[in-house]
Amino acid sequence: MTNIAAEKSRIRKSLLERRNKLSSSEIYEKSQFIQLHVLNSQQFLRSDIVGVYLPIGTEVRTEEIIRNAISTGKKVALPKIESEKIKFYQLYDKIFNEEELVLGKLGVKEPLKIGKRVNRIDLLIVPGIGFDNQGSRIGYGRGYFDEYLRTAKVSFSLGLGYEFQLVPYNLPRTPLDRAIDALSTETGFVDFKFKSKPS
Repeated sequence: MTNIAAEKSRIRKSLLERRNKLSSSEIYEKSQFIQLHVLNSQQFLRSDIVGVYLPIGTEVRTEEIIRNAISTGKKVALPKIESEKIKFYQLYDKIFNEEELVLGKLGVKEPLKIGKRVNRIDLLIVPGIGFDNQGSRIGYGRGYFDEYLRTAKVSFSLGLGYEFQLVPYNLPRTPLDRAIDALSTETGFVDFKFKSKPS
């Protein structure tokens, strides 16, 4: 294991331990605020196609984003892991029914019925375990979202995380890691693209 991989693993373990101590009510409450910031963002309001992850464990919930996107006429794309890569497919119908989700690879929920594959996403909602103020993120270490951000047409990438997941130091990065454009936490919306613009 390289030094970067070892450091990422240490940070991942520490933040996951903290995240896994959240109660169901804390997850629900914080997720409501996090999703509300997304729903009020210009990026969400302007987007036609929204790619959204389906949460596992203590990850920030995304159901309100999905339901709101459907009700406002946006196309919603959900992820599916195929041939060790993440691909996004349009929601099969206009109703989001959690009972129609199945456990796919690695215990990630996936839609049972899928529509057509989506090759362009206006707003991609990304999960994560840790984030920093440069837009770097640490996930579970498989690199699915990093590869997708490298190879797909994504106009804006937005992470969802609890406030404590935004760390005050720079996360270790490799050349394959991709920064996200913004982060929504329960206390607000951080636009990394805007912060990095010269004044």
